[in-house]
Amino acid sequence: MNIKKIEKWLLLEQSGELSPRQLRRLNRELAVSDEARRLRKELGGLKRSILIPVFEPSPWTFVKIAARLRGQNRSSPGFYRVLKPALAVAACLTLVTGLWNFHEEQTSSVPAAIASSEGVDVWDDPLEEDLGRLETLIASISGDSLNSMEM
Repeated sequence: MNIKKIEKWLLLEQSGELSPRQLRRLNRELAVSDEARRLRKELGGLKRSILIPVFEPSPWTFVKIAARLRGQNRSSPGFYRVLKPALAVAACLTLVTGLWNFHEEQTSSVPAAIASSEGVDVWDDPLEEDLGRLETLIASISGDSLNSMEM
């Protein structure tokens, strides 16, 4: 039997979780292995060195903890009962406002594109303007000019 399995079974023996069959196999192994007996002695010494408290908390402790938990649970659902509908209304208003603004942007920009008689787009892309400013800022920070970045 390998040492890892013996260690596992010795720990299970110390905690009282070893089955009778496993206990018989462990005892056979302990009879023939000096290393297993030494390990059992070390684990027994460790178990004896652990101090187990001899006192228990008062019975009122459990009652107080249970009362606190009941008090916390009672206040939480009331808060959520109010919060859920408020969040639903806020989400609906956000959706309606977003759709309204999107619809207005689409209807106002279509005539400008149609009015273009030379086939040149008159739509201004705000993202393109922001990227241009960002490129200029990066160039000025790095000390390079805009022309050297394009090469």
